[in-house]
Amino acid sequence: MPQFETIDQLVIRARPEALFDTILDYPHMQDWYPRYRVSVRGGGDVVEGARLDHELAAPGSPVKSRFVRTVQRIDRPRSIEETYDGGDLVGTGRWTFEPTDEGLTRVSFWCDVRSNTWLMHLGFLLAGERGHNMVYQEILAALKKHHEAAAA
Repeated sequence: MPQFETIDQLVIRARPEALFDTILDYPHMQDWYPRYRVSVRGGGDVVEGARLDHELAAPGSPVKSRFVRTVQRIDRPRSIEETYDGGDLVGTGRWTFEPTDEGLTRVSFWCDVRSNTWLMHLGFLLAGERGHNMVYQEILAALKKHHEAAAA
């Protein structure tokens, strides 16, 4: 099964706490990044142990990537650690929120994932890490736009 380890990051003019809270509120992610839908299995809040159903679709495409993540550790406001437990991807991921000396925050998403379905095997072979990076750069840019527009 194809696998890769990658990291995407962006510096954003916002407090780590605000960015952390926005990411941890996965069920509302579609409000600022419409391609992504996340729901908590069984409802409730996103807490350690919560299982999250993720669905990502390219604009206008009937093809969707679906996977399940489990929140393993929440270290407010520094990091969110997760495992990919099923669906199209399996592996681990971690969001980090690091304040800079300039009063900004470096937001990073690191993951080590492998494809788990034939469709994702094909996607990894065709686009691989580059495709994943494209999605997470879009997510980070949308997060930046969401926070910096609110601050203006």
